[in-house]
Amino acid sequence: MKWTCGLYFILLLTSCGHPNDHRVVFVLKGAFNRHFQLERSGHAGERAVVVDSGIGRTQRDTLIFTLPDSEPTVYWIRPQYKSYRIPFIHDSAGLTIFYDYGKDLYRYENSPASSEWQRFRASQDSIGAEMHKLDGLPEATIRPRLDSLLRLSYSRNLNFADTTTNPALFLLAYKMVDFDRDYAGLEKFVQQAARRFPGHSGVAALANSTMDYLRVFNNPLKLGDQLPSLQLPDSDGRMITVAPERNKYLFIDFWSTWCDRCHTFSEVKKQAYRRADTSRLAIISVAIDAEKQTWKNILRYEAYPWPQLLDEKMWNGPAPRTLRFDSLPFNFLVEPGGRIVAKAISADSLLPILDSKGVLHQKTK
Repeated sequence: MKWTCGLYFILLLTSCGHPNDHRVVFVLKGAFNRHFQLERSGHAGERAVVVDSGIGRTQRDTLIFTLPDSEPTVYWIRPQYKSYRIPFIHDSAGLTIFYDYGKDLYRYENSPASSEWQRFRASQDSIGAEMHKLDGLPEATIRPRLDSLLRLSYSRNLNFADTTTNPALFLLAYKMVDFDRDYAGLEKFVQQAARRFPGHSGVAALANSTMDYLRVFNNPLKLGDQLPSLQLPDSDGRMITVAPERNKYLFIDFWSTWCDRCHTFSEVKKQAYRRADTSRLAIISVAIDAEKQTWKNILRYEAYPWPQLLDEKMWNGPAPRTLRFDSLPFNFLVEPGGRIVAKAISADSLLPILDSKGVLHQKTK
C-alpha cells in the first residue's frame, strides 16, 4: 500500500513536469493477477490496435502505459474477464485513471475530455435505462414512449458531437450519431467537422471514409433486386457463405451490441424462429460490430439458435458495402432464388409478413 501510493505520487509529480509526456498512470484496486490491454481506437471503422499491456501484481498496484500518439486520440483499457472497456483521451500531462476492479468503477484525474465523456455517457445511460423498463410490454403500447426516448438520445448525441471542441471526443460521439437516410445532412456534418479539426488524422480519415460510404449507399438495393452473396465468420471463426437458397426464403437481419433499437427485435426474432417452417425459411443474423467479445457475451446470454455472424469492420465491412444498407437495425427477406421481396421490416411487422409468405407454423393454442 505505501509502496504503491508512493510510486503513484512520484510518477504524478514527474509527469506534471513534462507537458508532452505520452503516458497514462493506471491506479488499480482489487485487480490481483489481472491482465490489462491498452488499445488505440481505429480510425474510420478500423479495428482497435493493442499498443501496450500490463498485469496487476497485487491488490493495490499501479501500471504505466505508454501512448504512441501526440494528437488527441481515443484509447481503451480492456480489463481481463470484463465485458467492457475503459475509454480515455490523452489531453493533458499527468493523466491518471483510478480503477476499482471489484466494483467496476473508474474515474479520471487531469483529463477534462475523459471526464466530460463519462458525464455525458452517464446521462445517456439513464435514457437507456428508461428504454429497458419497456422490455416485454406490447409493441403498440410502448412505441410512442420508445420513439420519444430514442429521439432524445439521438438529438443529444448529435448535439454533443456538434459542439465538442476536442476532436477525439467528436470521434467517440460520432459513433452514436444516426442520420438515417439524410445523406446530405451527413455529408454536411462530416465536412464541417473536418473544417473544425483541420490536421487531425482521425477526423480526416473519417471524412474520407464517409464520402466513400455515401457514394455506395446513394444506390441502395431495391425490392426485386437479387441479393448478392458474401462471406463472414461465425463465433468460432468459421467463414460462412451468406447467399439465397433455391428452395427457401431467407431472412437476414443486421444489428449491433451498441444499437438500442436493435434490442427490440430480439424477442420477435426468437418467436419467428420458434414458429419457422425450417424447410421453407432460413434465418441469419449479422452483427455490425467491432466489439467481438461483447458480441460473444450477448450470444451466450441470448442463446440464439440460428446462425450468428460478425462483420468487425462495421460500415467499412463487406456486409454494408455489398448489401448497401446504411442504418441499424436492418433486414432483408429474400424469396427462393434470391429476389428481395421485403426490406427494413419493423419488429411489429415481421411475424405478419413471414406468415403471409407461408413460412411459419400456426400458433398452438
